[in-house]
Amino acid sequence: MDTEFAGFSSSQQLALLDLLVLAAYADGHLSKADDEPVRQLLLGMGLSEGPDRQRAFDAAVTRMKPAIQPFWRAKTQAVLLADAFTEREQRKLVFAAVEQVMAADNHVTSWEGTLLMELRMRFRL
Repeated sequence: MDTEFAGFSSSQQLALLDLLVLAAYADGHLSKADDEPVRQLLLGMGLSEGPDRQRAFDAAVTRMKPAIQPFWRAKTQAVLLADAFTEREQRKLVFAAVEQVMAADNHVTSWEGTLLMELRMRFRL
């Protein structure tokens, strides 16, 4: 996963990190299975040291926490973040990463499904 996003700009990497954090918390809890895609992205962003990755993750959580609930706010935030990705291939990679995070616990809630549908429509996939 880390090499897939190597061509993303730093602002796109941050937007993706924020989307993944939003996706990880979409069902109301964070599981260990949600961690791997986020960890891989942070490694791909050049954050090889654990404390650096944790700081970047904590910053993303701080940015996204106000947008997690209620649902309409999370949906609005996800759509805004999605606008950072202009190329079709980028959109496909981002959608796949978000979907992977949401499905990591082997259960996609109706809320998560709705958010995925919104992203799919926004990305025109």
